[in-house]
Amino acid sequence: MRRDLTSGSISGNILSLAWPTAVAMLLQTAFNVVDAIFLGRISAGAIAAVTIVFPAVFLMFAFSAGIGVGTTSLIARCLGSHREETAHSAASHAFVLAAAMSLFCCWAGLTFQKSLFPRFGADAGTLPLVLQYSTWIFGGSVFLFFGTAAASILRAEGDMRTPMRVMVISVLLNAVLDPLLIFGIGFFPRLEVTGAGIATFVSRAVGCVLLLACVFRGRTSVKVRFRGIAYDGAIVRSILRVGVPTSANQVIMSVSFMFFNTILGAFGTDAIAAYGLVIRLNQIVILPCLGIATAVITIVGQNVGARKFDRAESTAWRAALYAIVIMEAVGVMFFLMPRPFMRVFTAEGQVIAYGISCLRIVSLTYMFIGVSIIMGSAFQGAGKGLPALGITALRLLILAVPGAYALSRPFGLNGVWMAMAASTVIASIVSAIWFKSGTWKHLRPA
Repeated sequence: MRRDLTSGSISGNILSLAWPTAVAMLLQTAFNVVDAIFLGRISAGAIAAVTIVFPAVFLMFAFSAGIGVGTTSLIARCLGSHREETAHSAASHAFVLAAAMSLFCCWAGLTFQKSLFPRFGADAGTLPLVLQYSTWIFGGSVFLFFGTAAASILRAEGDMRTPMRVMVISVLLNAVLDPLLIFGIGFFPRLEVTGAGIATFVSRAVGCVLLLACVFRGRTSVKVRFRGIAYDGAIVRSILRVGVPTSANQVIMSVSFMFFNTILGAFGTDAIAAYGLVIRLNQIVILPCLGIATAVITIVGQNVGARKFDRAESTAWRAALYAIVIMEAVGVMFFLMPRPFMRVFTAEGQVIAYGISCLRIVSLTYMFIGVSIIMGSAFQGAGKGLPALGITALRLLILAVPGAYALSRPFGLNGVWMAMAASTVIASIVSAIWFKSGTWKHLRPA
């Protein structure tokens, strides 16, 4: 049920909403991490195959996140300004958008995967493995989109624990199915990369059904009403005003991963595999920050809806401080002890060596990643999605990708890692200055 976040302790609200979301995101990341751990026992080629598919998976997450963040922001602002009927309509429209995008992603992925992946690092040896995995991922896109829409309604109300509990169930199921289907334990066939794809498909399907049950069986104060629903352009525009820049933000990330794979392809499969493993470690590092950021969207949204701008701003800066402390603590640990973390995924010496060189360079910039994420989420909660998009475009397209290409010439792989680290620091400083300017305060509540 709905939780009022326009009063009470700011720190208490942040922390109580952040930890369930951080746990849920940790478990979401576990889908890819668990796959990597088990596939790493097969070959570097299996890891590289999943790494090559990752940008396409990230692209689907980008579209679903756009719908989810846009819906959470709008519903939170409506609840803060006591416009419940608009909140109900926003929830219904979110599912319509989710249906349209899931159908598009499924069709486009299955139609173009054979021609797409060779352009981004898949050679004749890895392409069959890539297709074995991606077919199941694209086929299950509907579960991703509908599950995200349902979770966004719960989070807009301040209910972060239900999505967390559902994710626990999904990840446990994935962890059980992965070894059974990858290695062919017992009466299960040995399917290797295909088995990882099937395990993810089934686990996401179960999680989606559970989230839909929570929303449609009256667990939320916001109701989804399809009977008699009429298209409302204003509501769709309000969702997309935040959602499209959010999706574009993550599309830029996905495209940049593809470019990085292309640049790293010149250094061989081991370099791509190492980059894929570092991405997974980075996903784990930022999870507490993403949990805080999701809480910020809801809290800032409700307070902007209630026209409590000072409280919304205080929430953002307090959250940024928490993100800095948490992320840099982990960054120092990765800097001092990179080898044990790489060995969790693989025993191949060259992959570990490449991964260590990357972690040693990028890990000390984690605090800056935290600031950028929190500032972007504060803008999104206020109903303004373009600043987060601009910051990501600056970091990746303007700085990191061109810098990686240029620096890889004189410095090799270390040049790629150096470009990533430098771009992160610059983008973080820009995001803090932009938020401090206060332009987001001039937006309409919804």
